[in-house]
Amino acid sequence: ALNVHRGDTLINDHMAGEYFGYQVSNPPYGVEWKKAKDAVTEEHRTLGYAGRFGAGLPRISDGQLLFVQHMVAHMRKKEDGGGRIAVFLNGSPLFTGNAGSGESEIRRYLLEHDLVEAIVAMPNDFFFNTGIATYIWLLTNNKEDKRKGRVQLINANSIYSKMRKNLGSKRVEFSSEQ
Repeated sequence: ALNVHRGDTLINDHMAGEYFGYQVSNPPYGVEWKKAKDAVTEEHRTLGYAGRFGAGLPRISDGQLLFVQHMVAHMRKKEDGGGRIAVFLNGSPLFTGNAGSGESEIRRYLLEHDLVEAIVAMPNDFFFNTGIATYIWLLTNNKEDKRKGRVQLINANSIYSKMRKNLGSKRVEFSSEQ
């Protein structure tokens, strides 16, 4: 359990200086980051792109894109083989924020640095704790040449099998064939 760290990831980066080839995360949807505001704002202001939050700060009511930036900062460097991220988000990071807002600037950074490989729209009722629309963002800093400058959008919203017995909000799943 050497790599299990307690506390608020946004306030205290327990893995500063560490980089990973693969990361998977399901950050909290629509949770405000008010408790971390002072630390996050200070890191953004003083470190800029040398820190985790250089691209921007989303509205205080939803910190999902802060977690995305945190993960990007911990991606294994391209010259060391690159990194890949799968992060499960609700629709807010896709659509929230006018041009020039924190959310818009974070999306701009991810797209202009060609980090977004694909976004997959998942079926509703696919996850245990929520029935809301969910998307898997796949990020990499080492795209194949044929994928550079492109983002693949996959609508898997209607690809599912009904479960025999619900598990909380989870009512559908993928079959082996799907």
